[in-house]
Amino acid sequence: MTSDDAARLSDPPSIGTSMTNVWELILGCLEAAQARSVLEIGAYDGDLTVELLGWAKDSDAQIASVDPDPPAKLLERSSEHPELVLYKRTSHEVLAGLDELPDAVIIDGDHNYFTLSEELRLIAELADGERLPLLMVHDLRWPHERRDTFYDPARIPEDQRPPIGKDVGLAPGNPGVDPLGLEYPWAALQEGGPRNGTLTAIEDFVKGRQDLHLAIVPAFFGFGVLWPDGIRGGERIAELLRPYDRHPMLECLERNRVDHMSASHARGLKIEALEDRLRRHEHLLRQMLDSRAFTVAEYVSRVYKRGKPTFSRETVREMLEPEA
Repeated sequence: MTSDDAARLSDPPSIGTSMTNVWELILGCLEAAQARSVLEIGAYDGDLTVELLGWAKDSDAQIASVDPDPPAKLLERSSEHPELVLYKRTSHEVLAGLDELPDAVIIDGDHNYFTLSEELRLIAELADGERLPLLMVHDLRWPHERRDTFYDPARIPEDQRPPIGKDVGLAPGNPGVDPLGLEYPWAALQEGGPRNGTLTAIEDFVKGRQDLHLAIVPAFFGFGVLWPDGIRGGERIAELLRPYDRHPMLECLERNRVDHMSASHARGLKIEALEDRLRRHEHLLRQMLDSRAFTVAEYVSRVYKRGKPTFSRETVREMLEPEA
């Protein structure tokens, strides 16, 4: 294990959110297919991009990444790697403008039915009846498998969007929204139903196509691989993925991981709310200490209790003193 691998595995905030968590499987599929051109849709900070570029040095492959609004980190990495082709356009625009398909396409972009379905349609259209490339897709399990989420809903035709909410919380087991759930800038208000979610888009695409094989590794939000009959290295890809494909124990482990992650997030929100309430109470008590009304109330209480007031400045100050 390299130091980079150790850092990745010991950094809780990043666990599960990046496709680098399934890098060994991605690498195995690329090697089996002898891919020499890879299109990465949805690069974000470029963590996977860097892994792909490192692999490409030895395999003489070309890497291209798509991100219509690349973060500063991705732009920095692009400057460090002039061999990277970075498209600053939407995936639909890029795919519609390609002259030929790459050997492999990695899809981790906008996680909604319309976007993914159009990406798959454009890829199939570019194949023009010929064999599809190797396709690898992220986020085919909760929360995206049966629920659309959006980076920018304005990019999706209104009649292709389910009812959506802004800054909503999603929790496993809740088909609606939850104020204590994981926060998403835009998401469908309800889980399930037709034309809703990434896995639904994949299933609709492969329906009736006997020439396509789909394997889903139910870990780190779900990693799917789609490949056609006759693709170079197809048998090796099937052999590589077979032990993980929808394995019940992996499904159980992922549900457990997601449940713990969601519960931890909810506890964090509750603690934040309690801390905010405590700050407001402390502010009120400090105001009371400087209040003439409190002085009068303390005097009346002292008289009424014959020298032993119900409350006093000393009691309030003790409450405000930080514990040793």
